[in-house]
Amino acid sequence: MTAPREISPFRVSIRGQETVPEASLAALLETPAFQAVAALLPDPMLAVDADENIAFLNTAMERLLGTAAALRLPLSLVLRRAGWTLEEAPEDARRNDGAARLVAHADGRCLPVQRRILASNELYRGHVFYIVRAGEPQALGARPGRGAARAADEPGLLLPPSLKEPVERAARAYRRRVRILLLGESGVGKTAIARHIHDQAAGREAPFVHVNCGSIPETLFESEMFGYERGAFTGALQAGKRGFIETARGGTLFLDEVGEIPPSSQAKLLKFLEDSTIQPVGSASAKRIETTVITATNRDLRQMIAVGAFRGDLFYRIATFPVTIPPLRERPDREALLDELLARVNAGREPRLRLTPACRAALLAAKLPGNVRELAGMIDYLDIVADEVAGLEHLANMALTASSEPAAPPMTGTLKDMTATFEDRIIRQAMETYGSKREAAKHLGIDGATLIRKLRRLDG
Repeated sequence: MTAPREISPFRVSIRGQETVPEASLAALLETPAFQAVAALLPDPMLAVDADENIAFLNTAMERLLGTAAALRLPLSLVLRRAGWTLEEAPEDARRNDGAARLVAHADGRCLPVQRRILASNELYRGHVFYIVRAGEPQALGARPGRGAARAADEPGLLLPPSLKEPVERAARAYRRRVRILLLGESGVGKTAIARHIHDQAAGREAPFVHVNCGSIPETLFESEMFGYERGAFTGALQAGKRGFIETARGGTLFLDEVGEIPPSSQAKLLKFLEDSTIQPVGSASAKRIETTVITATNRDLRQMIAVGAFRGDLFYRIATFPVTIPPLRERPDREALLDELLARVNAGREPRLRLTPACRAALLAAKLPGNVRELAGMIDYLDIVADEVAGLEHLANMALTASSEPAAPPMTGTLKDMTATFEDRIIRQAMETYGSKREAAKHLGIDGATLIRKLRRLDG
């Protein structure tokens, strides 16, 4: 490895005490030679300044995070938006100085990270490099109590029967370069389905660039989406920057929350959708980019067109093959979905998490405005608070948005009192959901006589 003193034109200390001006480090990160080399590296890497704001990231890191709009933003915010958490490595791995890990929120996948401090002294910490060994998942060990990355023979995305054929057709449409629009409430799984279509039609090796359109400021939309050339504007990187569209070349550009794009930015996107060409900010020439576009929204785009909030010509460009994803309350496979979420939590978990019949019935009967995302969050909560068996008492102590009465007053009193109150709510909800005492008792895991006795107590 090159000694720090041999790096020119700056002296850089790795985990040392040598003082290096922060401005010099920032200048090093922006040199065209450094950025050109970093862009060729297969491993994702980024640097943060002393305030934990991102000062540099290479192309591989942009792909891992699904965003190029990360400079000068807090590292914790960018990771959270991308669905990752940076954690300390397990104790047995910390002997290797600088070890950490990235953990995916969705499936518990772990990627090992090496931290390199570029400069420090007793008064401040300078830039820190994070190098992610993305090709070595779980090299630091699986996260306790979390599902690891799926094995090849594990089941894939669980779809309700009514959605299997539309998604298969969507994959067929993708192969023919037809644009797909995913419609549905927040939390129904639009991102997971977009990724599933991509994996089925393009393959997991092809780039999948997830862009949350609602998070891009209107003033930055053009530069973030189309990229920019060197010197295009004040504060631009000296080497320029590729935009989301070019990063997705040969793969999928997933425009999430497309209904949040301001009208002025919609016009800029329309040209690319018409002729597959982009013109980076500050460039005199256009580029042709071959990528397949999938969009998603939880808004009524036709209603937005009627009030002038969304361009009709843009809608017809993105909605060639629309797929409507049903909310959780309309899915007949709720029980199978619950089992699937439990299986993911139990991958590598000892002892395995089990639900009491009453707890299971409560989850199945609950009104979940957050849909699949909320149900997954509830299972994650039970994974933390329950050792082996999760019961109603565990649900009674959480801020349950799935209660039958969202505006119900908070429960007070002893744990026994709160558990009884919660049980009452679940029984009433089961009766509303299943209609008959026999069906309600069956799904609650109790006999009919017990349910009748409890109902009499409630009515008394």
